[in-house]
Amino acid sequence: MATDKIPLFPKAKSMLIHSGNIINWNRLKRKPNQNSTDEVLECIGNTLGAYLESANKTDLQYVQEIYKVNTENVQVLDENERDDVKITVKVFICSPQPPKVITEVVDKVLNELGTSFVETLLLSIAPFSEEEEADSSVPTLKVIEPYWKEMEQLVASDKVLSLGVCDLNKDAFEDLYNWAKVKPSIDQVNLESCCIMPKDLTEYAKSINVQLLTHNDRPVFIPTDKLKETLLSVSTERDSENWNPEWAARKPSDLKSML
Repeated sequence: MATDKIPLFPKAKSMLIHSGNIINWNRLKRKPNQNSTDEVLECIGNTLGAYLESANKTDLQYVQEIYKVNTENVQVLDENERDDVKITVKVFICSPQPPKVITEVVDKVLNELGTSFVETLLLSIAPFSEEEEADSSVPTLKVIEPYWKEMEQLVASDKVLSLGVCDLNKDAFEDLYNWAKVKPSIDQVNLESCCIMPKDLTEYAKSINVQLLTHNDRPVFIPTDKLKETLLSVSTERDSENWNPEWAARKPSDLKSML
């Protein structure tokens, strides 16, 4: 944490951090058991810290948008290998957002990968208050619907080939499946919350040929208090205040997040 109480970026209102391919991060290589939340927070801290160290301190006082891409670790796909690569992007909605954020996130991913489409887009919607996490709150169709309509537009424009959702029980998944024009082909379930795949969900998924996958991401992917601690570790108390995570996007070896 900076000892100087003068904030480093007092006018900043938004922050986009792109870590690049985390496999190339030596610090993370030494922590194989690190969970995905700790992983993304460390990436945010390291990437932001490097930016603050290299940026002109006077210019920082007037910056309103912090946009930092870890260019050394961003890997554009080789067009000759594209047919051999299957890309899945998981978008975490960390707090209520306008539906268009889904398209904005996918467009950023496509641009930075240098590709025109991804095979699968997964939607993960956090409980919109961290107190709900203990209740294993399942997103309702009313919450999912506006985001799903945006995702269907991405399928219509050939930017995404298939859609999936995360952490829906049998009833919630059935509601989505019956309503959606573009049916979900995947339900990704956190086994930490249920230990084994629920029988009713398994039977229903089999009957409609839907794939059930597992993950171990936290329901609240980026807790606000942990984010504050991370920002405080590379800036000042005032710099770390009043930031809330909006979304994060993740590929198997790639992270990006928006605050």
